[in-house]
Amino acid sequence: MVFEKLLQKLKKGIGTDDPQYPNRFLRFYHHNQGRLLKERKSLYHQKKEKGICVRCNKPVIEGIIFCEYHQQKQVGYNKEAREK
Repeated sequence: MVFEKLLQKLKKGIGTDDPQYPNRFLRFYHHNQGRLLKERKSLYHQKKEKGICVRCNKPVIEGIIFCEYHQQKQVGYNKEAREK
């Protein structure tokens, strides 16, 4: 009885009957989206309070959340976005 159920699950494929997600990574992301968002937000705020760049682990420019390198990259991104 138990063996038959296990055999049926193996034949069917465990977790493959959900056509909404083409791979296991997307399925994981969608099932854990809320938790992952909270983790990212809390890490951002922790780095901001400690004075660490939010994109890397270098010290920040005073009054800004980025290090010197990422601040220059951000200036370039903003310039490019305004041109469009």
